Amino acid sequence: MPNHLREGGEFDAVLNLLDRQVIDADGYMVCKVDDLELAQDDIGSLRVTGLLAGPAALLPRFSGRLGGSLLEQWRRLGTQQADRTTPWRIDMALVAKVDYAVRLSVLRDGLLRKPTDDETGTTYRRLDHLLGMRVHRDGEDLGRVLDVRIGNRGGDLECRHLIVGRGRPGTMLGYDRSRHMGPAVVSHLIRWMHRHTGQVAIDDVVGWDWSAGQLEVRSDLKELTHA
Repeated sequence: MPNHLREGGEFDAVLNLLDRQVIDADGYMVCKVDDLELAQDDIGSLRVTGLLAGPAALLPRFSGRLGGSLLEQWRRLGTQQADRTTPWRIDMALVAKVDYAVRLSVLRDGLLRKPTDDETGTTYRRLDHLLGMRVHRDGEDLGRVLDVRIGNRGGDLECRHLIVGRGRPGTMLGYDRSRHMGPAVVSHLIRWMHRHTGQVAIDDVVGWDWSAGQLEVRSDLKELTHA
């Protein structure tokens, strides 16, 4: 199995990280990756800084009002816990390898922790907040964010491209990204369905509106390549 965290390599966050089992250094199961923590600097660059796990990370992924409703019900089940809607976190620095599972370099005892207040001024987002955002260029709707392409540079996992499209069937299985995925007939059909899907560099994002779920880019979508 390839290591998706290799230096210089690229991989897609939803396809290669989300919902993977997390295994500690002894091979014991820790949790499942329910979301990712993203750190955004003042110029808009994004880095993956943590794995998020537990109901507080998973429930908001259900679209629309359902996700918010489920999270509120979860909160009410334990109102005595002030941090009940805060997910558990594992620092990405503890991840040694990613193949069919996320493999850690440490043991699982005492590993899962709640995020602490950051004093550096860094703004933290969740991958779930980025997925589904509408992408516009000069008033034209190019689609919505389906995935994020990540690259490893010196141990930092940089978000380099957004994969943008209409979210038709097959995208979460990777059929839209490689003609070698699955049976040839299925792969060809899915790629035709996703012929309007493309990628745009994070550096080409000129405006982020997280509250409205929209972002503005300065370039058209480029042809979607295989990471």
